[in-house]
Amino acid sequence: MKKLLLTLLMAIMATMILGACSDSANKKTGDEDSEVSEYKIGVIYSKTGPNSPLGEPEWNATKLIEEKINSDGGINGIPLNIVMADDESTQEKATQEANRLINDEEVLVLLGSSGSGESLAIKGIAMQQEVPMISAAASTHIVEPVEDSKWVFKTPQSDRLAVERVYIYMNEQGINKIGTIVDSNAFGTSGLEQMEALADEYNIEIVAKESYNTKDPDMSAQLTKINSAKAQAILVWGTNPGPAVIAKNTRALGIDLPIIGSHGIANQNFITLAENAAEGVIIPTGKLLFPSQISADDVQYDVISSFYKDYTDKYDSEPTNFGSYGYDNLMLVIDALESGATDRESIRDYLENDVTDWVGTTGVFNYTDKDHNGLTADSLVMAVVKDGEWILLK
Repeated sequence: MKKLLLTLLMAIMATMILGACSDSANKKTGDEDSEVSEYKIGVIYSKTGPNSPLGEPEWNATKLIEEKINSDGGINGIPLNIVMADDESTQEKATQEANRLINDEEVLVLLGSSGSGESLAIKGIAMQQEVPMISAAASTHIVEPVEDSKWVFKTPQSDRLAVERVYIYMNEQGINKIGTIVDSNAFGTSGLEQMEALADEYNIEIVAKESYNTKDPDMSAQLTKINSAKAQAILVWGTNPGPAVIAKNTRALGIDLPIIGSHGIANQNFITLAENAAEGVIIPTGKLLFPSQISADDVQYDVISSFYKDYTDKYDSEPTNFGSYGYDNLMLVIDALESGATDRESIRDYLENDVTDWVGTTGVFNYTDKDHNGLTADSLVMAVVKDGEWILLK
């Protein structure tokens, strides 16, 4: 009998101890959830190097939003902690910083980079580590094929959409024979792929295909070949300084052909570098390049006007379209966090499933499981340089 009582007593004590341990564990988990002190986001932009005209406004827009959100009390009372990194416009540095932000800083999400090459370099890391990534670069390959880009999204219009918008303009102008000259980097080669892929659909004949290296000081030989091929226009795909050099070379050679560039030169830096040769250059672009020319009944009017004012008040400079990518990248994540998506997987799921008719400064986004860019060609308008500034081409 004593033995039975002792056994029962020991069983009761064991149950009490296990229950206490369970309560303690549950309490600890609850405490950890309630003790979230910040939402840490990793950002990689090209603050320096050749892509700095792209990266600097993206960087500035990010800091602007971080300060505003935190001064207003954070997200549901929890502050943002943006860990910024400069990839110096190199794939090697971008890769190094992506690994550091994901593995050492343990960020929830990765934003960047400014360039297509750098974004493609860090895409693999985001995919392998299963960290949501939103790029600020144009190449279609960043988010396609979508089955290989589950964790990766982007906000700039893809080069496919930009080429489509250019071809629509060419059709309107009766231009059907073009010479192309593209940067040999990821942005340029991806652009050429889309030019070739869409040419037949828009009845465009590419009569000459030329390329250059990003830092080449002269492209006269390539332009002479394009002119000899009887092209009706020159289509340039690259970011500065190359397109500015091409504009100067074209005019110096006396070649009187329209120059149409990519959305990669949608900033004042192109005009500064190209000087008088910039006059008449045409590009596809987002609307933030000329906010005062956007109609008040445009669905993007309010968000563009508000961001433009906040940015220019703080930095005394234009945000350009590249600032819009920085803005949209971070605001998409903020919306996810505010909705309760506060871990890597739920943020990714929010982006893919819940970003519908989302009005940003770049366009109106509709992400789906088949489209991680979420924009259409009509998010782009055409612009021309007139009297030293970009003007909406109507």
